[in-house]
Amino acid sequence: MSTEIFDWEVDQPYDESLSYNTVSSSANGGREYRYRKWLYPKRAFNISLKARDRAETNNVYDFYQRRDGAYDTFYFENPNESNSDNSVTSDVFATGDGSTANFYIGNKFSLPTGDCVIKPGSYTVQKSIGGTGDYSDWTETVNYTIDTAIGQITPVSTLDSDDVLRATYRFYYKVRFAKDNLGRTAFAYLLWNYKLTLVQVI
Repeated sequence: MSTEIFDWEVDQPYDESLSYNTVSSSANGGREYRYRKWLYPKRAFNISLKARDRAETNNVYDFYQRRDGAYDTFYFENPNESNSDNSVTSDVFATGDGSTANFYIGNKFSLPTGDCVIKPGSYTVQKSIGGTGDYSDWTETVNYTIDTAIGQITPVSTLDSDDVLRATYRFYYKVRFAKDNLGRTAFAYLLWNYKLTLVQVI
């Protein structure tokens, strides 16, 4: 799937929601049972780009066409959680056990392992020896390597028991367009009226 970025600044405020896909049923005695069909919630982002000229609207529609409507995925940075003015800061994501080789960023946002796409060049990693709370900077390639496409941190040496890692970073959600059959006029209407929906893909 595509790694192209939705690179337009959306209007604020904008709406986002979470879906949990919970199934509930009741027994004859009235006891309620609930079943969680998804391990992780899925987000939807309702965006708008008001007062854009025709050329910019056409550029966004061309992006929609390159995605084949709802088929192809792309990257979207949620401005409520991660943008140029609002990085994720001091996110503790790993505690060493002396054996685990890889650690993954994303637990803070209920993202499945390997689904946090880190924005290249936006991150710093720090380590606390023994979990004391005193952190020192970790240097990429000297202390760790990172696979930004899946949010994977691999220490050069095994992380000792109780050592803690935290990171400051920006990240993308992997999303798709919710609607699959929009013509240019309908697309522009939704884009200008706060109702163009992007759906998280996990």
